[in-house]
Amino acid sequence: MTDSTRLPEPLASWVETVLGPLKAVQDASHPRENSQVWRVTGRTGDHYVKVAPKPVLYTRETRAYREAVPHLGHGNAPALKDNSADLLALILTAVDGEPLKGEESLARRRAAHRQAGQLLRRFHEALPGHQAQDEAAHVVESAQSGLDKHIAEASDHLSTAEADTLRRLVSTLPGLGPLPAGWRHGDFWERNLLWNGRRCALIDFERSEPGPLVSDFVKLATSLWPDHPELRTTLFEGYGRSLSDAEECALVAFAAADAASALAYGPRHGDALVTARGRATVKRLMQEGRR
Repeated sequence: MTDSTRLPEPLASWVETVLGPLKAVQDASHPRENSQVWRVTGRTGDHYVKVAPKPVLYTRETRAYREAVPHLGHGNAPALKDNSADLLALILTAVDGEPLKGEESLARRRAAHRQAGQLLRRFHEALPGHQAQDEAAHVVESAQSGLDKHIAEASDHLSTAEADTLRRLVSTLPGLGPLPAGWRHGDFWERNLLWNGRRCALIDFERSEPGPLVSDFVKLATSLWPDHPELRTTLFEGYGRSLSDAEECALVAFAAADAASALAYGPRHGDALVTARGRATVKRLMQEGRR
């Protein structure tokens, strides 16, 4: 978490060089230890200052802002005002809206998800698929190679049968052939959809990179769609196409990999929401496997 009243040095000096004197600084971090985000107000209006937790996340986010985010259109995502590799910091314009919440009426929530689908399609198509295939293959390899490590770390939260089921599902990925690829967001779910009641905007691109497009639907498939299948239908209406049979199989496999990762990460970091998502996914995959 950050100090909500001021920016630390030398970050403050750099930001004021770009934006001029600041009138107000407000903490906008996520409730986790390595999140450093501030909303700042100066003579040029409101901006966000974000310090990436790791160099790789800084590199991914700055690349996404330069190459993919402009395809979303004005006002549909923040714009990169400036960045500092030395500080791992970005200055971003502010966009209107708050993270989408379940309290919204169904009609408004569906409108937001339809727009989100449209934005995600533009983002995915910011990089032609043939240029993303090598990196997409690497994502598939990483899902496989990291699985046993995650299962070992989550051993207190997985039975032998559950671990075997996750391994079996993830092992199907190579046999599905090359999956449609492009620029994926990497953390696509309601937390990163800003909604002002009329318009949806997409934020938080630190996990963006080329890869298999279907992997972008895992967070929604494991946290939201089981209870709200109508939102899946609406999002794909906006997206403009359905998943292929191979992508549907890959979505299950990526969900299995995500569940192992969640059960390795959540308990270790005291994150009850991530842990619950992992457990719910494992339970659902086991039930579906018995049908």
